[in-house]
Amino acid sequence: MLGGDLNRNDTAGALHKAWGHIFTNHIRGDYVEFGVYHGDSFLASFQQHKVFLRWLEGQLASPEDWRRKVAQKYVSSKVHFHGFDTFAGMPENSEENVTFAEGTFFSSFDNVQNKCRRAGMGDESYSLYKGLFSETGPIFSQRLSSKISILNIDCDIYSSARDALNIAGEFLQVGSVVMFDDYNAYCADNRAGERRAFREFCGKTSFKFEPWFTYQYSGQSFLCVEE
Repeated sequence: MLGGDLNRNDTAGALHKAWGHIFTNHIRGDYVEFGVYHGDSFLASFQQHKVFLRWLEGQLASPEDWRRKVAQKYVSSKVHFHGFDTFAGMPENSEENVTFAEGTFFSSFDNVQNKCRRAGMGDESYSLYKGLFSETGPIFSQRLSSKISILNIDCDIYSSARDALNIAGEFLQVGSVVMFDDYNAYCADNRAGERRAFREFCGKTSFKFEPWFTYQYSGQSFLCVEE
């Protein structure tokens, strides 16, 4: 999908809205996704980012002086795409849910990397982190050179979502978008999955989060509104 549609309620549509918010507010920062799986949403984010880069080019050519000035201040903003996955399926967990049992959602690192290259992602524009989040998180922390603009957590289970938030949380900023693809899984039980991890994270971070829009069947987005 190379265009954008605000009426789409799938993941690509959600990413279109998220990037629209980032560009409209001229927020600088990287895209970070936990739970890449086959790479579909990772590539959709890259494509939606390209949609708004084209929009920005249009602003630079606008006959209105103020639009050109605003765009010129933001055009130098660069985004690196960071993708995390075990690429070995779900890790051992205690959720007792057959959908998210150990080994489900197996994917191939090489296949995802090839997809990225075929989509036009240069090696300098993205990084894939293979392994448990707790193991690859320190590498990411050293590599990240900016804040996070969009944090997409699609790792389903509590322990992985907890680790993802612990790794990425310190790099959020006011205006960041936080997306949970399976926020309402487990029958929207606050004691399980991404909901549990986010509730615990909100209890210990200085940031505040405001619910934004829902998407797909169980997705929920939030805006980081204040420290």
